[in-house]
Amino acid sequence: MKSVLKDWVMELPLREQGTLLTAIRGCDLTPKYPLDSPERTLTAFIRCATMNPFDAREIDAEPGCFMQTKIPPKFKGSSLGHYPLHYVMHLLHAAQIIAYRCPDEQFSAQAQKVYLELVRSFHLNPETESQMTERLNEDRIAGNCIVG
Repeated sequence: MKSVLKDWVMELPLREQGTLLTAIRGCDLTPKYPLDSPERTLTAFIRCATMNPFDAREIDAEPGCFMQTKIPPKFKGSSLGHYPLHYVMHLLHAAQIIAYRCPDEQFSAQAQKVYLELVRSFHLNPETESQMTERLNEDRIAGNCIVG
């Protein structure tokens, strides 16, 4: 059966899949114009890294298209400073998963740049892949932290 999700995504643990899905919608506060804004481009990049295209001819076809293979040029985390933290963290965590899990180097290397830039802009330390895996596989029932 075909899926909108790429095979590598469907092989991930469910929390990692869910984390990626939270970022593909984008933010309701994102204006339509400019079509090539960093936030729109980044969301289109995450879609392209994680989803099968409906029509591959549309990828990178024009600014603002649904799927794009490149992150925003000279991306700075501060360009997202006017958006809700909740939305920005969805982007950060999706970029982290793509960086560590995507088998396509074209996507994983760019996602690593986005992840590290967002971590830097928040003055945080990046998680290692094993730290991310441990966090996303914790037993929330045993830890009494279902809602965090």
